[in-house]
Amino acid sequence: MANTDNLTGVRNLGLAIADPLIGSTAQILEVTGKGEVSVATTLTEVQLGIKVQAKTATAVQEQVAQRSTAVVGVLRKLGAKELQTISIQLNPVYSYENGTQTLTGFEGLNTLQFELPTNQSGAAIDKAIQAGANVIQNISFTASDEVLQQARLQVLSEAVKDAKAQAQAVFSTLQLTPGQIIDIDINSNDNPILSPLVSNLITDRVSTTPIIGGSQTIKASVSLDIGYSPNSGVILDLPLNGSQQIA
Repeated sequence: MANTDNLTGVRNLGLAIADPLIGSTAQILEVTGKGEVSVATTLTEVQLGIKVQAKTATAVQEQVAQRSTAVVGVLRKLGAKELQTISIQLNPVYSYENGTQTLTGFEGLNTLQFELPTNQSGAAIDKAIQAGANVIQNISFTASDEVLQQARLQVLSEAVKDAKAQAQAVFSTLQLTPGQIIDIDINSNDNPILSPLVSNLITDRVSTTPIIGGSQTIKASVSLDIGYSPNSGVILDLPLNGSQQIA
C-alpha cells in the first residue's frame, strides 16, 4: 500500500521491480515536482452580440442579419482574427396580464467572437457597437502562442528540477541507491484570464473603451516514478507513522 507525505508530495509506492542497472530488486519512489510562471497577456478575445426585438420573427431575422453583416465588415477591416459566429438565438416574447399570456413579438440574438491585440480591442469594440452590436457577452485575455509555448517549456523544466531535488533529498537521507526512471506523468494548466461576464444592453458610447489585460499563470506538475534499492544496513519497510529504523 502506498504511503504519501502530504507536505512534499513524495510517495513510496511500495512496488518491487528488477533494476538492470543495480542488479537487484528495487522498489519505486514517486515524487511530484511543480513549476509556475506568469506571463503578460497581449491578446483579447471578445464576444459581442446583436440583439433585436420586433413584431415578427422575419423582421427580427432581417434586422439581425443586416446589423451582423455590418459588424462583421467593420471587424474584418480592423484585422480581427478567429472571427466566427458562436450563437444564433430566436425566441418569442410574451406579456402577462391578469394571468393571460400574450405573444407580443420576437427577440433575436446573434453572437460573434473575435480576437485582437489588447491595445486594439477597446477601439474595435466601440466601432462594432457603432456598426450595430449592442451586447458585450464576454472578454478574456491570453498571451501569444509563442510566449505560451516558451512558458510551458520553462514550467516543465522547473517541475522536473523540483521533482529531482525531492528525490535526491529522500535518497540521500535514507541512504538509498537510485535506479531508472520508470514512469513520467505531466499535468499542465494555462487557462486564459476571464473578465467578469457582461450581458447588459449597450445604448450609448462616447469615449474609447479602455481594455487592460493582466498576467496569465502557467502551471505544470511532473510526477516521476524512480526505482531504488537500499544500501546495506538500511531497513526500507518504514512504519506508517513515519518513524525510521536504521541499523
